[in-house]
Amino acid sequence: EVYNTILLAVATLAVAWCSYQATMWNGIQTFRLAESNKYSRLAQQTLIQSGQTKAMEEVVIINFIEAAFEKDQRKVDYILRGVRPELANILSNWLKSHPFEKASAPHHPMVMPEYETIMGKRVEESQKMSAKAQGMFDAAQRANANADTYSLLTVTLSMVMFLGAITTKLVRTGPRFVLTLLSAIIFVGVLIFIFFVLPVAHRES
Repeated sequence: EVYNTILLAVATLAVAWCSYQATMWNGIQTFRLAESNKYSRLAQQTLIQSGQTKAMEEVVIINFIEAAFEKDQRKVDYILRGVRPELANILSNWLKSHPFEKASAPHHPMVMPEYETIMGKRVEESQKMSAKAQGMFDAAQRANANADTYSLLTVTLSMVMFLGAITTKLVRTGPRFVLTLLSAIIFVGVLIFIFFVLPVAHRES
């Protein structure tokens, strides 16, 4: 009876601990999913902004090419003053390559290596956001698996408590010993799994 009482007491504490951990991991899952959605939205936003910026730059570049082809220096200077410094440098370098005279020169500024580098950085930024979103989603899945495992252990420990409660009602020594031993084996196995396999959730997680 003493062993059975100790087993029931410790099992009660273990049930409380598993319930607490399951709740903590569910909370971590919720926050990780929220962060995953945030980074996913940022990735889409970055990609959309990149596409919109590229569309506006295409219009500027077309007007710049027309002005350069017509040798309208006033319009060329006006466009160079009005665009971002990076794009102004690309347009200036393209014009310095003498595209109308040299066949080897880039046909338009958008095939310049500098412009392709800028576009690559925009895509890379979106990909980084997508990678963060995927990482947070994977973390949410792991948290969900941990919460489910702790919930399952709560049920298992409840079964240990059930067997212990039945043992106290039995009169014959043999069945009482068998049930006590069975519940003890299950309980020890659960404790080993909790302490050596399952991760522990903390508030700062």
